[in-house]
Amino acid sequence: MAIALEQGNVFATQDINARREAFISYICEHRNDYYRLAYSFMGQEADAMDAISQMTIVVLEKHQTLREQAAFPAWSKKILANICRDKLKEKKRTQPLELPIELAYEDARAVEDDLVVRKALGQLPEKYKEVLVMRYFLGYNYQDIAQSLGLPDGTVKSRINRGMAALKEILKGEYHEQY
Repeated sequence: MAIALEQGNVFATQDINARREAFISYICEHRNDYYRLAYSFMGQEADAMDAISQMTIVVLEKHQTLREQAAFPAWSKKILANICRDKLKEKKRTQPLELPIELAYEDARAVEDDLVVRKALGQLPEKYKEVLVMRYFLGYNYQDIAQSLGLPDGTVKSRINRGMAALKEILKGEYHEQY
């Protein structure tokens, strides 16, 4: 019987196994959110899955440091984002942003536009790219982004604004060259 985080306060219990079971249950129920976040950083399925596995291990090892039940989603996503960043630093290379294409495009123009935007995102500094992906591709709100990345709300907002301005400049040049 799985214990969900939403069912009572599992943090009040001294039963470590019940807490671990609740965390694993939550991660499994929200696996798509974790996958999209990891994939947005890593750009490849295998690397994303590896990062999620490492995040799960860290969560299980350090779950006793978490005091508030409501903080688990942001805490675990922050751990995942940090693991992804560390993995990218280890590789000492940046990969173009590859997001799964989940929607069937009605025309070739939409596909081309999507590829142009992805290419432009790949040219942005990482600090802008990550907040833009989380906001516009993954649908996170400002607070979720701030909690996941361990940044103040104002920093997230300014990075989104600056990232959008840089993206517009890149796209302006891209579309001017093409059309």
